[in-house]
Amino acid sequence: MKEAAAENVSLVESLRVAVPLHMMQLGSRSPEELQRIAVESASVIGSQGDVLQFRSPKRGETAKAFNGLARGLAAAALIAWGGATFAGLHWCTVRRCPGPDAEHPNPTEGKTHE
Repeated sequence: MKEAAAENVSLVESLRVAVPLHMMQLGSRSPEELQRIAVESASVIGSQGDVLQFRSPKRGETAKAFNGLARGLAAAALIAWGGATFAGLHWCTVRRCPGPDAEHPNPTEGKTHE
């Protein structure tokens, strides 16, 4: 079954750019801090995720939810073994990784592999 989010072209293409940028920004953070960021982001998405699909009339709410999602996916990609996959996109610390089922080394402390 295809994820509904994968059908939202604007969301997918925006995440394709935003998550790697957040990964670069968060790359030097400790695993504990990355985990905290991922948890905080999950709270934002859990309480405001519907505005990604049905845009909020309140200025800034949709952007806050989008940034929470992108930042949370970036943090998860840096600390989760096998990275993070959402809406048909995959991010992790392995350069040119083909997907979550590919062979992955153990996660490093938020740093990307060269």
